[in-house]
Amino acid sequence: MSKRIVIIENNIIATNTIRYKLTRLLMDKGYQVTVLTTGPAKELQQARDNGFHVVDVGSSNSNPLDIQRYMRHLRKGLKNAEADVCLTFTIRPAIWGNIVTRRLGIPTITNITGIGPLFASNNIAYRAARTMYKFVLKKTAHIFFQNNDDMKLFLDNGFVLPQKAERIPGSGIDPVHYAPMEKTGTDTRFVFLFIGRLVKDKGILEYVEAARLLKKQQSQVVCKVLGPLWTQNLKGNTVTQEELNSWIGEGVIEYLGETADVRPFIAAADSVVLPSYREGTSNILLEASSMERPCITCDTTGCREIVDDGETGFLCKVADARDLADKMATMANLPAAVRQSMGKKARKKVTREYNKQMVVDAYIRAIERV
Repeated sequence: MSKRIVIIENNIIATNTIRYKLTRLLMDKGYQVTVLTTGPAKELQQARDNGFHVVDVGSSNSNPLDIQRYMRHLRKGLKNAEADVCLTFTIRPAIWGNIVTRRLGIPTITNITGIGPLFASNNIAYRAARTMYKFVLKKTAHIFFQNNDDMKLFLDNGFVLPQKAERIPGSGIDPVHYAPMEKTGTDTRFVFLFIGRLVKDKGILEYVEAARLLKKQQSQVVCKVLGPLWTQNLKGNTVTQEELNSWIGEGVIEYLGETADVRPFIAAADSVVLPSYREGTSNILLEASSMERPCITCDTTGCREIVDDGETGFLCKVADARDLADKMATMANLPAAVRQSMGKKARKKVTREYNKQMVVDAYIRAIERV
């Protein structure tokens, strides 16, 4: 009988994009795979059309009733799937999923995809998360980290045992899927593109302010935004529809909505900008670099490892709109040949250091071991 794997995801979009290859390969190797997640009906149907067995278990916030409901749905999904192994991704599945799988005796492999302000914030939700992490990960079979800084923090704080911790190169990049493309579209202006959820710790406020500063200097530059408004984060971290509408009305950005396939938008851009405060390993930077677009990002964990300052793009200071604007101006003023050289170096770096097959192989080893 084939082994049964349950994947607990925060949102189905990840299954359709960055974790598509891992999920497909597990199925190709004979595993029965069930994905417990949530998301828009269209995205859930796309995953089912791709042949994935998907169960919508909803999500949770800090409301105890929502958390209890979410955990009941996880328990039911895990029992119905008769899971032999469970894989969890992101903070909610990592915490609540591990509690449920421990009670059910299911060995679990957890991926710490990023920690955001987990250790820096005194917000009650993050204080609770720190306490919960220390409890839930002690019995987890294996824990993957996407960068060395996060792994060191968890080890130093006694959240995980050293023999269970392993660093992998993020979600990895498929260099064939994210192949280089010539600039497309009819826009003759220099196009900067922010891609990401519209939450403040992704640096969207700094990007908008940098766009204001830049437009005063260079009228032939346009700053575009691609990504959804996001309500699953803490209220203080979210961008409202009213804020987004005001930026659009002001003309400081062009909003492109959201998409499951970023490639055409990267192809229509000259440079991708992600001024995030901290990442696990940024998938957007990997994807843009693989498509030979030079990137601008912050000198911070999960970003600086991908972009070599002055070689494959530029690094700016965290939460500093003026420094970001300066780096964007420098990028826009570079000769096209220099930017193209940066892009080629970027692709060479990420295909060598972040190839998705490295991630898939690590998962197969961990699954077979547990």
